[in-house]
Amino acid sequence: MSIFNKQTKQETVIYTVVWIVLFLSPLVSLFMNYDANLDPDWIKRSLMDTYGSIMAFFIVFLIHNHVLAPIIVKHKRITLYLLCCVALVAVFQLAQCARQPDGRPMTTLNMSETPPPPPPPNGPPPIDKHDLSIFFIVVLMIGANLGVKYYFINEEEKKHLAQLKEQSLKQELDYLRYQINPHFIMNTLNNIHALVDIDPEQAKDSIVDMSRMMRYLLYDSDNQYVSLNNAVIFLKKYLNLMKLRYTDQVNINLDVPDNTQEDIVLAPLVFIPFVENAFKHGVTYGKPSDIDIDIEKKNGRLIFHCRNTKSNVKHEFGGVGINNVTKRLELIYGNDYSLDIQDGDTTYDVRLDLPVRRAADFQPKD
Repeated sequence: MSIFNKQTKQETVIYTVVWIVLFLSPLVSLFMNYDANLDPDWIKRSLMDTYGSIMAFFIVFLIHNHVLAPIIVKHKRITLYLLCCVALVAVFQLAQCARQPDGRPMTTLNMSETPPPPPPPNGPPPIDKHDLSIFFIVVLMIGANLGVKYYFINEEEKKHLAQLKEQSLKQELDYLRYQINPHFIMNTLNNIHALVDIDPEQAKDSIVDMSRMMRYLLYDSDNQYVSLNNAVIFLKKYLNLMKLRYTDQVNINLDVPDNTQEDIVLAPLVFIPFVENAFKHGVTYGKPSDIDIDIEKKNGRLIFHCRNTKSNVKHEFGGVGINNVTKRLELIYGNDYSLDIQDGDTTYDVRLDLPVRRAADFQPKD
């Protein structure tokens, strides 16, 4: 769930405490300033007027907190938010003037006061300092509400980024530990060594590919996001090196767009665990095996699909690599992704659906 879609418990506690104090303040004032000589009917009317004003402010707060604030906090629609706030304040001000023609705000109860004078016979008076007081109070309340909300959102973002950084580092270390295992490196180096005499040029290219892969793993994957173009290049080099380990009986198909659009970005190393899983559990030596991988951009979504035949040896699919990438997907994309894994009798099918994000979305704005 996105941090913009929820209100923190601390924020809710602050609002609850403040409004409890405000609703209790008239009773406390009545208790501390009680005078037996005052007219009980006037006290009752004063209490009703006071609670009417507090309730009006409370309604404005609820509308702003739950309806208007998300417009700017979540959707970043500043103009719409300002127009709605102006309309809300205007309606509130008109309602206050209509309810109290003399323009006196009844936000506190002072028992030392004398009953207010009757309203003038010719309608409500012009705007005075009491009307301005009501206006400034409601504006300050809206500003305080927005300030508190942004404060807690900022704190949640800090915690989220710290957790994301910690999990990203853990995933990278786990990836190096579990995914690029020593057997893969050893076998690849042995194959490259064998190619030196048979096909020196291919051996050179394989060494360069492996070097670039290790550089990508150690440096580029440390970023929060990588370009789709670099992710596809890494995937291709990975497949080229894996082909050195297997015979022609392993049929590997890769279908990616010709133009991968370098401005599209995604979390690093989200494809490889599924592809490595396909090689680890889907290849049967001495028997034809198929691994089909395709990536496409469709309706604002990035779709990764990996399908492989299953070997005769029984394996438990998933494991550490899949669990790690799933946790990272949840941290980075929240609910805005889907992962569908179909473990059939003869095939294993993975479909990963991610939102299309662009590099400009993560650039600092002036």
